[in-house]
Amino acid sequence: MRTNPQLDGKALGTAGLVDYLDADGHRKYGVVYYPPDYAKGTRYPTVFNVYEDFFNDTFDPVINVLTANGYVVVQPSVDFDVGYPGEAWVKGVTAAANRLIDLGVADSSKLGVHGTSYGGYATNLLITQTNRFRAAINISGKVDIISFYTDSPRLGVRNVHAAEKSQDRLGATLWQQPQKYVQHSAVMFADRITTPLLLLTGGQDSNVPADNTREMFYALRRLGKEVTWVNYVNGGHGAGNASEADYRDYVGRIVGWYDEHLKKSPKAAAADR
Repeated sequence: MRTNPQLDGKALGTAGLVDYLDADGHRKYGVVYYPPDYAKGTRYPTVFNVYEDFFNDTFDPVINVLTANGYVVVQPSVDFDVGYPGEAWVKGVTAAANRLIDLGVADSSKLGVHGTSYGGYATNLLITQTNRFRAAINISGKVDIISFYTDSPRLGVRNVHAAEKSQDRLGATLWQQPQKYVQHSAVMFADRITTPLLLLTGGQDSNVPADNTREMFYALRRLGKEVTWVNYVNGGHGAGNASEADYRDYVGRIVGWYDEHLKKSPKAAAADR
């Protein structure tokens, strides 16, 4: 049975597994997606798609659009320590980048990073700690865990539990360890960000309200940093998912953001702006 006849005649890239040591010396693994015409020995602009601790190699439409446009895409794994989740991505993702560079796959001057939901949150925290990435995209990810703490009208106390005990891994309430909540709110360190940032949100998102992500837009605008915010009015969690037109725009903006910052020379990109 041909379940996807629309892909007949389309060239799809291959995927592989790469191992590396993170900053603590722990062996980790990442899934690497290659362009269809990948040539070994050629360095490619490389994008890291981050989320939690590990990924599988299932089909992802955005990843395949990126590889079709000449990008290598990596889904790296990280180690989490309760109370210090913000360190996980800087330790693990940068180590994965080093490995891809050492293998001759990634161009060290053309690295990008993005993520959705918790991955968008991770992306924003990551670029407050390193300037190695030339472009970043936060898709439906919170930037202020303090204002997010009880701000989810549909999900009730879910955000409190996530912050204290589950996904966010802070290991304490806001009042027991307020400094942890400050440390893990990227907007508090917006002045450290040098990476051009694209923010994509859904106006109907009751999981991570667009107003939370909007805080980063206004912070970076106030600081004179390069930032773009696109809010899909009818979109939900994951941004451009309300219609085919929204989805095409969403994918086009992701590819366009990376093309602008990872493929053009800095001089040409500046001239266009």
